[in-house]
Amino acid sequence: MSAWMLSERIALPGLISRVNQSGLTAKEMQLLLLENIKQEYEYNMTQQIYVSPVAWEAVKNLKEQTMLIVNQVAAALPPASTGNDLNRVLLDVMMKQQKGQLHAIVLEALNYEARKLLK
Repeated sequence: MSAWMLSERIALPGLISRVNQSGLTAKEMQLLLLENIKQEYEYNMTQQIYVSPVAWEAVKNLKEQTMLIVNQVAAALPPASTGNDLNRVLLDVMMKQQKGQLHAIVLEALNYEARKLLK
C-alpha cells in the first residue's frame, strides 16, 4: 500500500535518519526535510486511487502537519543553529506529542482499511 509507505517515509524520525548530513545549518536542514517530504508526497500522489478518500485525506494532513512542525521548530531556533540542533529538537518534539505520534495514527487507519479490503 503506497499510502502506508508514504506515511512511513515522511515520519520525522525516519526522514531525519535518511537525509541527515553533517555540516548543514538549521535552515539548510529545514529546506532539505521539506523538499524530501514534498518529493515523497508527489511521487506517491498517483497512488491515492488505491485508498479511500478519507484515508488519503489523513495522509495529506500528515504531510501538512509534518511540514508545519518542521517550520515551527526551525523558526524557534537561534539563527546560528545547526542542522543537528534542528534534528534534535524535532525528535524531542515528536517524542513529547500528547496525542500520540500522528504518523502512527495514520498508519493504524491505513492498516485498518487494508484489513477491510482483504476480508
